[in-house]
Amino acid sequence: MKAGRQNSVFIKNIRLNLLYFYIEILKKRLDAINQLRIDRALTAMVPNFQYVYNLIPTLLHFHHPMLPGYFNGNVPHGICLFTPDKSQRVLFHKVIHNTRHLLVAHSEQPITGVYSMGSTSSIGQNYSSDLDIWICHKSWLNNEERAQLQCKCALIEEWATQKGVDVSLFLIDENSFRSSENINIGNQNYSFTSNTLLLDEFYRTAVRMGGKRIIWNIVPGEKEAHYDEYVLSLYNHGALSPNEWLDLGGLGTLSVEDCFSASLWQLYKSIDSPYKSVLKTLLLEAYSWEYPQTTLLAIHIKQRLHNNEIVSYGLDPYCMMLERVTYYLYQINDMTRLDLVRRCFYLKACEKLSQSLSGIAWRRKIIMHLVQMWGWNSERLCILDNQINWKMNQMRTVHKELLDAMMQSYRKLMNFASSNKLNVNAHSKEILLLTSKSKLYAAFEGKYNNASNL
Repeated sequence: MKAGRQNSVFIKNIRLNLLYFYIEILKKRLDAINQLRIDRALTAMVPNFQYVYNLIPTLLHFHHPMLPGYFNGNVPHGICLFTPDKSQRVLFHKVIHNTRHLLVAHSEQPITGVYSMGSTSSIGQNYSSDLDIWICHKSWLNNEERAQLQCKCALIEEWATQKGVDVSLFLIDENSFRSSENINIGNQNYSFTSNTLLLDEFYRTAVRMGGKRIIWNIVPGEKEAHYDEYVLSLYNHGALSPNEWLDLGGLGTLSVEDCFSASLWQLYKSIDSPYKSVLKTLLLEAYSWEYPQTTLLAIHIKQRLHNNEIVSYGLDPYCMMLERVTYYLYQINDMTRLDLVRRCFYLKACEKLSQSLSGIAWRRKIIMHLVQMWGWNSERLCILDNQINWKMNQMRTVHKELLDAMMQSYRKLMNFASSNKLNVNAHSKEILLLTSKSKLYAAFEGKYNNASNL
């Protein structure tokens, strides 16, 4: 009996040691991917963007009259586990013009972490990309404190605008995603996006600018259904400390309503920027095609990370989205829209391969590899790279292709709703944005009379 208990304890200790070792490996992979994304976010953009991106965590960590974002009052500030690095300290002292100032962060450090998300750091980021940043904060902030922090963020946004950088800072209560109601983060881009799809995008695109690592990345994909129990077991076994991680919760299950509402909203957005929206629209279409066996893209990327399959150019989230959409379009044998998606992807990246070698090396290398895989010739590249000078008949041809693609997505969405017995009338707010197929036609036909709208 005693020997049996000893063997049991011995085996348990081995398993725990293996778990600790595996988590340390994952942390190193996460840090490496995160640093790669930071480097890419900075090298792809102009100096003012680099300046703003680097300085924002420091501005949120401190509160001082000489710093952008300051106003009088007991304003919450301070990021958990954050210490400005050398480059941030250099920029910081340039702002305050005096290295003798000793600034101290708020002792309670109410900000859990600061994370850019969206296209930032991906091949989809270009010179016109805006910057979306989530500021995740502790739940114990009261309404007044949250309002003060929101004012500080608004002042930082104004400062960034003066630098020519379009920044949106969103306050996220770290427990808000555990609510059954969809959260409102104050941006129309996410107005009709469910918590599940919002977290899906965040988890696959987040770049930690400062603060805690995201614990969701540690949880294996097969444990997603029992996410909370698995995280609690990691804490109980001492494998992780809850004070060192941001926990927004698991992804949960994608519902018919989630897919329908988000797809309608994405179609509406495509009226203003079809090249930017077509890839996201088709990703949602792929999700609905797979339903109810949908594997969200964030989970797919995480599985690659856990398997040490650092594919798609360092798990670039935009390339991974293209990979997922490509698979879907091959499965339904839709080569027409696949060709359109590839052109949209190429134009969104803004790397003109037929022209000078002035682009960013890593971006150019990725795009060159992709177009070689696609079998594009130099003539096609020249046509796409000369988009600004397209003649009216060329623009009309492309507009028709975009319209046909969006209308096909619209029809598939309605079929998806019908086959899953969704009460479409319950989504009247979203449908009013589109009204009917004729409104999409009218919008596309009437709005696009020059290439710049693409």
